[in-house]
This record gives sequence, C-alpha cells and structure tokens, in this order.
Amino acid sequence: ETGEGYNLETAQYRLMLQTSNLIDRLPGRPEKIIIGTGSDWFHVDNDLGTTTKGTPQDMAGSPAQILRDGAHLARQHIEMLAKVAPVEVVFMRGNHDRHTSLSLMMYLSAVYENNPQVTVSTGLELRQYVKWGNNLLGFTHGDGVRSSNLPALMATESREDWGDTEHHTWFHGHLHHQQMVERGGCMIIQLPSLAGEDRYHARHGYTMARAGLCAHMIDKEL
Repeated sequence: ETGEGYNLETAQYRLMLQTSNLIDRLPGRPEKIIIGTGSDWFHVDNDLGTTTKGTPQDMAGSPAQILRDGAHLARQHIEMLAKVAPVEVVFMRGNHDRHTSLSLMMYLSAVYENNPQVTVSTGLELRQYVKWGNNLLGFTHGDGVRSSNLPALMATESREDWGDTEHHTWFHGHLHHQQMVERGGCMIIQLPSLAGEDRYHARHGYTMARAGLCAHMIDKEL
C-alpha cells in the first residue's frame, strides 16, 4: 500500500550502511562522537502495538521482536562508532515510544557501565544538554515544543552553560525531513529519518522527503 517494502532487516541494513558511509567521510579521528538516539527508535510503546498515546501503528514484527532487535541494533551501532572514537549516548525520547525508550536507556547504561569508551546519559528530561568546549548542544525529539521556542528554553534550562559558550545548537527529529535554521542565537537542525513509509505517511502524502542519516562535525572552539 505504501509502494515499498520495509522490515526490521531493512532498518538494520540502512542504519549500518549509512553509518559506515559517514565514518568513511571523516577527515580524521574525532575527539568524541555524540549519538542522539531514541527518537521513536522502537515505533511502538506497548504489547498492543500503539504509540504512547494509544495510536495503532503498522509494524514489521511483534512489539516483543521490535524491543529485542531494536536494543541489539542500538548496541551494534554504538560498537561500530566506538571503534572510531569515544562515544557519548544522549537520549531524545520520542512521542511514539516515550516509555519503552527508557528500557533502551537502562539497557545501554548497564551494558557500558564499566566501559570507558562509551558514556550513556541517563537523564529523564525530554530535553538534554551537552557542553562541548565553546558549544552548548541541545537534543530533543521535537514534538510538543515549537522549534522557535527551543533557543529560549536552552537559555533558561541550561543558563550557566549558555553564558559560558559562544555557539548554541539544537538537534531534533520528529518530522522526518532535513532542515536547518538560525533563530534566537541558536542553530536549529532538524534531522532526517532512515525509516520507511507506513500507511499513515503514504495516505497523507508525507513521502517527498528522502530517507537519510546525517552527521555534523563540530569544532570544539570554533
């Protein structure tokens, strides 16, 4: 009905292939890699196959399969990146799997508890902040708050780091297409999605954005 096939194997193939492509484009070894993960990673939030609010979803497997295989894929993805540089995992809990993504957070924090190469943030806030040299980076899924309000929220919720840094950047997803805009002293980057189309997106015509995965190189001072 959507014009293309999409399943758990396709999801894994797309993520690992495009991550490998991004790694190959690196001009050198970065000091750190920050992964903003979660962001509707599991698509559904319970055994009924609905979102957190109860909206039924198309699925390529059972909710149990999605939870198990999704957790394994997240670990596989981190292992690939950890071979390049130390990794910091920051969660952007989505509106589809607000609660289940906590399971992923706790699973990864336990797996890497004694691994100095990987750090997992276990903050419960929906908006996470990372100070990186002269940069303050914000991470959130992107639902519930207008992007135009993100700069003011960063300045309020991370007031001290905002004042200590010159460059302020937000990363969010939710809308599946790529966009970059500067507003209120912040660069706001809307990230693309690698996901295939489900019936909801196909029927509403949300099919024009190209699936993709992007990485942003951030200079520690500049």
